[in-house]
Amino acid sequence: MHVSDHWRLRAARLAGRVEKLAPAVAIIVVLLTAVVPGGLTSGCAPVPPQYDTPDSTAPTPSPPPEIIRLVSSDGRILPLETAIISCEAIHPEGDTLTYAWSTSDGEIIGAGEQVEWIAPETDGLYRVFVTVSDSQNNAVSSSLALRVYANRPPEIMMVKPDVVGEIDWFVPGTRVLLRCEAEDPDGDALSYRWSATEGEVFGEGPSSIWIAPDSLGTHWITVTVEDPFGGMDEVAIPITVNKAEPPPIYGFTLTADHGQFMRYGLSWRIYKERSCTIEAIVDDEEASYLYLWAADAGTIIADGPRAVWQAPSSGGWVTILLQVRDLHGNESSSSVRILVETCAVCM
Repeated sequence: MHVSDHWRLRAARLAGRVEKLAPAVAIIVVLLTAVVPGGLTSGCAPVPPQYDTPDSTAPTPSPPPEIIRLVSSDGRILPLETAIISCEAIHPEGDTLTYAWSTSDGEIIGAGEQVEWIAPETDGLYRVFVTVSDSQNNAVSSSLALRVYANRPPEIMMVKPDVVGEIDWFVPGTRVLLRCEAEDPDGDALSYRWSATEGEVFGEGPSSIWIAPDSLGTHWITVTVEDPFGGMDEVAIPITVNKAEPPPIYGFTLTADHGQFMRYGLSWRIYKERSCTIEAIVDDEEASYLYLWAADAGTIIADGPRAVWQAPSSGGWVTILLQVRDLHGNESSSSVRILVETCAVCM
């Protein structure tokens, strides 16, 4: 074979091989273009990646509401009493607010930023809950503790003229200072009201002034003590007006032949329907005095300065009064208070 023919034959074989390799080369180029971001450029330099930029026109999240305070109209609530619960809330952007209320017990009445809460009938500590939401469903919650307990009334421990010694009578026109001592088991503030069957009385606190009238005899001074929740106690004491000194009463001696009678502070207490003996301490050597006994409950049988009193079947305070009168009509009076209990365990 001629040399030139030999080289032409090799050239033809090489061209055929190139044609067979062309599709594979094309596939490789396509794959390289997919792998390298931005494809291939002249000089084979890589194209930097492209990133999304923030959209400055997108809305920013709305801030939530704020609860400034959650309060009750009453610091102390009685069973079944109604209290006003108020929620003060704001929104930083002035959005409209809605209120959702609930309670651990009792009843919620109303809607909005102020509702009524009806307390349960049982003493205890309860909670009222509120959730405040805006139009974007942002919400904030809070709760308020509320104490419920029944009111206990005040108790008058003592009422008497503020005098030196055992003076218990006055001449007409005398200015008498009266003093009342009372206690409230709940620690409530107390108010006082004074009144008299005769004479004038001035004062609204635990002390008052009574001006003795011209009419002689025994007159009653009454003091009423109240707490802010309707609890009340009331005591009346006798004071005698005379022109001359009446028979003095130095006090009483109280005894009983059973164990259901005992001291109670400055007074006494006894179980219902039980009896006790009351004896006045009076100087009556000639037995010339007239003794008048009375009780505003129960029954009393008297013989001179000595009386036997039987308690009623109902409970409460009972006042027993003694008036002692001499032959000239001068009169003195004194009283003793006894609490009647209907519960034997309470004694």
